Amino acid sequence: MWGTLKNKDFSIFVYSQTVSQFGDKLDYIALIGIIGLYPEARSPFLLSLLAIFMGAPVIIFGPIAGVLVDRWHKKKVMVVCDALRMLCAFLIPVAYLTTHNLYPVFFVVFFMFLFTLFFNAARSAIIPNLVTKKYILKANSMINFVGRGATFLGMLAGGLIVDWQLWYKVAGVAGWTVAFILDGITFGVSAVMLYLMKVKLPEPPKHEKHLEARGFLILMRSGLTRVWRELKHAVKDIFREKNLGFAMATILLMIIVGSIVYVLVIPTVQKELNWGTQGVGLLAAVGAIGLLAGAYLVGLFGHHIELKKLLIICFIILSGALVVFPFVQNRFLFGVVIFLGGLAISPVFIGQDSLIHHYADEFVRGRMFSIRDWIFNGLFVLGALLIGSLATFAKKDTLFVIFGILVAVLAILGWFIFARGKGTAVSQDNA
Repeated sequence: MWGTLKNKDFSIFVYSQTVSQFGDKLDYIALIGIIGLYPEARSPFLLSLLAIFMGAPVIIFGPIAGVLVDRWHKKKVMVVCDALRMLCAFLIPVAYLTTHNLYPVFFVVFFMFLFTLFFNAARSAIIPNLVTKKYILKANSMINFVGRGATFLGMLAGGLIVDWQLWYKVAGVAGWTVAFILDGITFGVSAVMLYLMKVKLPEPPKHEKHLEARGFLILMRSGLTRVWRELKHAVKDIFREKNLGFAMATILLMIIVGSIVYVLVIPTVQKELNWGTQGVGLLAAVGAIGLLAGAYLVGLFGHHIELKKLLIICFIILSGALVVFPFVQNRFLFGVVIFLGGLAISPVFIGQDSLIHHYADEFVRGRMFSIRDWIFNGLFVLGALLIGSLATFAKKDTLFVIFGILVAVLAILGWFIFARGKGTAVSQDNA
């Protein structure tokens, strides 16, 4: 796995993403810190509302973003988007301090995640252009490994920065303001590193010249009909290629797990257990260690394991973590549950990416990743709203158990539908 870093341009890509993802987690913890300024009773609703503004760009522009990324130069897309995200990070504290209202903040968050949408589609699609096909699994494992390391540091540092009262004494600003400033700096550093990265992107086939950057004018002229036609082509590939279909099918379980963690776990730790934002950051850092370990293990042993079975087992582990979470009584056991959850999630992300990289065509790859993100974010918003609403009527402990069991049931059904037959082994040459 570490051998992939011998590729200079891939290593630049990896390091830029490490810096950027560290800033992402500072940003996320800082947003939680702002919401923590409001009464406890409003936290689930405000978190659900934040999820809407974070997910809305993907819901509205997701399919179009994939089409455009397939037309544009992916490296340039990443550099420009990082620069714009830097600007948004600097604008968020200005928006809140001048209005003392969350809605201007949510407005900036919307645009930040709009730029993130294009960035993520380009980032995911460009990886096979940086490494050879047989190293895709190792490359994805490496990206996830260093990304989880950045997540660990970002969550841990974010909680400490946001809750550190010394900022008021030294600089007269809140900790979450400092976190956003640091976040903006990391986006700027990432943009510079990506600008220095060299990557060779193939020219579109002669019969597909509309995929060039100037094809955007054709898109504007022909309108949604052409967008729909190109998206339909990608959707047909998903249904025709079972490996792509399996990758997309796992999104539903990720939505259930993610919604529960976002809407229920965070308020439980921050308010009910009275651990504050620092406690959220600490437990998130423990989860990031699990993600880190999971990515490392997949990089070492993933090519020996049948991917479909591995993913289903991981979801069963996640379901168990959800069920036992409300019954845990001390911080150590909380940490164990969170760690196991992180350990089980990494193979899912790596497996999804590797399947798409191997089985999606060069000029459809951006659409594949944007469709995946579109489905995930769109249904995640609905899931967060549903669980946030249910939390006002039902006990949180009950919701943990019900949805944990649901994940297990769906995972077992997935076992019989997808994994009992001949699976697709993950190897260096075959995802």
